[in-house]
Amino acid sequence: MLHPHVPFGSEAQDHIAPRYQRADIHIVTTASMNRLAGLLADPSQVDSRRFRPNIVIETDASQDGFVEQQIIGKVLSIGEARIVISELCARCTFTALAQGDLAFEPAVLQTIARHGEGGFGALCQVVQPGKIRLGDQVTLNEA
Repeated sequence: MLHPHVPFGSEAQDHIAPRYQRADIHIVTTASMNRLAGLLADPSQVDSRRFRPNIVIETDASQDGFVEQQIIGKVLSIGEARIVISELCARCTFTALAQGDLAFEPAVLQTIARHGEGGFGALCQVVQPGKIRLGDQVTLNEA
């Protein structure tokens, strides 16, 4: 079951100091990963492990570019849940670090800064909790 993030400062999280989690959900689309791969000398270095999203959304072939930049403020329905896309996910040097069989690749972050407005993927807030499953249809709605 997908639930809203318990915000910092609430009694439930007073003992936890958030460092990187600023939203309930972090999404990345395959369209954005494909666009980034097309801009790099070594496209094999684009892998969702570099970006650590909660959800990777497979977009159809007609979607091109950094899709998340175009849908800020919109609502996604995924399974029983609805999430609002609140902002681009700002990126840091973690995206360049080696991950398993992925090499250290500073060009990933440099390319995001140059072409992705410094962000890659999107941060989202849960507006309707619900179950989601692998393979659920994703629908884009107005807010």
